[in-house]
Amino acid sequence: MTPEGFSRIELPCRDVQRQREFYAGVMTLKLLGPGGLAFDLGGVALVLRARGDALFPEAGGPGAMLAFAVPPEELDRWHRRLMMKRAAILAAPHDLADGRRALHCADAEGNVIEIFCGTGSGG
Repeated sequence: MTPEGFSRIELPCRDVQRQREFYAGVMTLKLLGPGGLAFDLGGVALVLRARGDALFPEAGGPGAMLAFAVPPEELDRWHRRLMMKRAAILAAPHDLADGRRALHCADAEGNVIEIFCGTGSGG
């Protein structure tokens, strides 16, 4: 028995609207459907979910790291874009031990966003 595929990521949020603005405005992800709380990640949905239920309690709880692949020529452009949008840069573009090149920033609630190029054990 094997799962048929990966369909969505649900990201718990304290402020869903602020997160929506980050992923739509800064990361330029395409919104899915009329509700405006899900984004298209190329066949996988990123769903913003308010904290406060049994799965994601209001206080604390785990965060997430989302990794986005980009062509090599776009990594430095993404770095400049994130700085212009005043995103919290955690690490400027740098080489990783697995052969990829990546930058790291935080979304509006501190979840880590990795933007990387190249192939390696993580990509």
